[in-house]
Amino acid sequence: MSRTEARHLPEATVRSAIAWQLQLASSDQRPRLQARIDHWRAEHPDHELAWQRLRHLHHELGEMTSRLPDRDLSVHLLERADTDLQRRRALKLLGLALAVGAPAGWLTQQHISNPDLHTATGEQQQQRLPGGVQVQLNTRSGLDVTHAGQPLQLTLREGEVMIDSLAAAPSFQLQLRCAWGRCDAAQARFNVREHEGYSQVSVAEGALMLQAAGQRFQARAGETLRLSQSGIATASPALDPLAWSQGMLVADNLSLGRFIAELGRYRSGVLGCDPSIANLRLSGVFQLAEPDTLLADLPRILPVRLVSRTRWWLRVVPA
Repeated sequence: MSRTEARHLPEATVRSAIAWQLQLASSDQRPRLQARIDHWRAEHPDHELAWQRLRHLHHELGEMTSRLPDRDLSVHLLERADTDLQRRRALKLLGLALAVGAPAGWLTQQHISNPDLHTATGEQQQQRLPGGVQVQLNTRSGLDVTHAGQPLQLTLREGEVMIDSLAAAPSFQLQLRCAWGRCDAAQARFNVREHEGYSQVSVAEGALMLQAAGQRFQARAGETLRLSQSGIATASPALDPLAWSQGMLVADNLSLGRFIAELGRYRSGVLGCDPSIANLRLSGVFQLAEPDTLLADLPRILPVRLVSRTRWWLRVVPA
């Protein structure tokens, strides 16, 4: 399996691709709907990748999907199949559903809902939760509040979130589950971000108890850790992991390729970097409010130029 094929896609992106394909299959206004889908696919490389993966999956499964007993079940099974991209498991899941069927109650319980809190590309959101907890979601993020009592239970579905419980009572407890582990905290301020293959946790104030792969570790202010299937490890990110909450991107000897990838999180469309200049380095404090302005300033900082085909497609190439 290639690196591109193995890349994990955000749950919300997969759900959107499935929803578009189901609409297209049943629409009597296909040209207009197809135009909307094409626009969505061009907004971000993940959208196009999700679309192509599902097209490939439909081709692999042939007529089998048409015999599924319910639309909701189709969504549920296709999402699970796309998550691990293993054709054999997808066939087993679909085959099981066809063999034994699914009661209506099961379908209702398994229906996949939107996150309680979510943001679009380039959007950030702040919300006050029970117990005096403040949360701030970064671009393209989703957070569930699964239990509002004690402890407050949160689940990061995708993206990045800043949690601030410093104003909570000393006896207050919260748990945040992420893709690769769990964070337990009382009075603390910390950031959690999902990456491919690991979850990154950065502590600004207070302390957290982290759990991952059977390991436990108490993280303190100033520390950044990675949670993965291998356990818990320290990290030294080239980007300030807390700066985004102040609307900034703070880079310290960051590669241009990584800088462009980071800006792509805040900008709709396809944004790329020529491999021949990807290792150029830059440092500084950059404002995230207008990523296109940042891109326009790059030729003044580095020997590069911008090539744009449409407003949705831009590439940084050698000058």
